[in-house]
Amino acid sequence: MSACSVEPGVLDFGGCSHREKLEMLAELSVLAGGCRSRSDAPVESEVDGLRARPWREFRELTGRPLFDQVLAIVRYGPPSPVRELAGDIMVLLEHPCAIGRLLELYEQRLATVNESPPLTIYRNLGLIGAGGAARALMSLWGGRWDADIAAALGMCKSNAAQNFLLQQAGEHNDSYVRQMCIAYLKSPLTKEKIDLFIDRLCNGSYNERYVAILKVQELRVVGAAEALALMRKKTENESLACFIKDALLVLAKGKRGGR
Repeated sequence: MSACSVEPGVLDFGGCSHREKLEMLAELSVLAGGCRSRSDAPVESEVDGLRARPWREFRELTGRPLFDQVLAIVRYGPPSPVRELAGDIMVLLEHPCAIGRLLELYEQRLATVNESPPLTIYRNLGLIGAGGAARALMSLWGGRWDADIAAALGMCKSNAAQNFLLQQAGEHNDSYVRQMCIAYLKSPLTKEKIDLFIDRLCNGSYNERYVAILKVQELRVVGAAEALALMRKKTENESLACFIKDALLVLAKGKRGGR
């Protein structure tokens, strides 16, 4: 078996030519794509509904030594097609080391005339979900696609991302972006989140109020019940009144349940 095989525990990138490295990485990219596809598929056995990390399966399939070599190329390799392909593999695998590669792809995209949002880049950063990915998304904030970035930030498991969404839900000058920021706020509830929901119920645009009602119902924000009741009393919109009534019933059940 050659030193440039992709068999677990055998590969040594240092003994391969540039062309051979690209060929092996192309094979590994196919393997990584399979790991990503399985991770994207619904799996009943996922613990607490958490999505499996594809890089963990990839590491098991290839062996730790090979995985670490690909990781080292991404982290320490000089700029080259080899490093780019290794980075693309880590993007597929949702590994935090791929954040730099995703930002490279974003910069390359800026140099082209493209009117559509870079949703794939945003989504991949959201799937990585670590603090570094959240910071990368926040660094891209402030343009035409803030609503899409808000959705990606909502995927992140990051207190910083939640705090950022909370701030933008109250401050952004675009009502649609504010709606998206509200929509992606998650538990745990804080006083600041509760205050925001109440403020949007009382002072938000029509659509912001609808989104706030949904979040109050979803997160069982019992503290917003009074604002909801007042809103129901004032509204002349029958469908909105029914919507509020349903939310109040959910909150009442939550209160009786001790929430």
